[in-house]
Amino acid sequence: MAGRREKRESGGFAARLREVIETYGSASALAKAIERSEGAVRKWLRGESEPNVTDLRSVCEETRTSLEWLVTGRGEREALALGVREAATAYENATHKPLDYALLEGVIAAVDEELRRASLALPSTKRSMLIVTLYDLSHERKQVDREAVARLVKLAG
Repeated sequence: MAGRREKRESGGFAARLREVIETYGSASALAKAIERSEGAVRKWLRGESEPNVTDLRSVCEETRTSLEWLVTGRGEREALALGVREAATAYENATHKPLDYALLEGVIAAVDEELRRASLALPSTKRSMLIVTLYDLSHERKQVDREAVARLVKLAG
């Protein structure tokens, strides 16, 4: 039964990715923009594989798509306001909100727990990117999204 659930979730992701690619233009254009092979992007579209965390971030940044929406289907699809045509530079885009230490600790604990459960060890750069991504996803809700943690750890592994 777990296999069916994974296939269904994968199909949901693939359908959302297809929607993003149709808006973007084409799978080959997106693949070129994120420096991945067109074959890899087409596998994601068919649900044969899923992008790793780095590729997810690249897709979302390039298409201005909300990471939460692409991964889980929740929230708004657009990462930027509709009137915004160009992404802000890194310094302009920084939010300067105070760090929620309790939430960050919760994200780190959830990632560590999920990595143990999956018997995975990630390089520190990949682990830190995973934590930052999950913190960003969790910050708006002020709570750790365990489903997103499990899914992104699986993708990172």
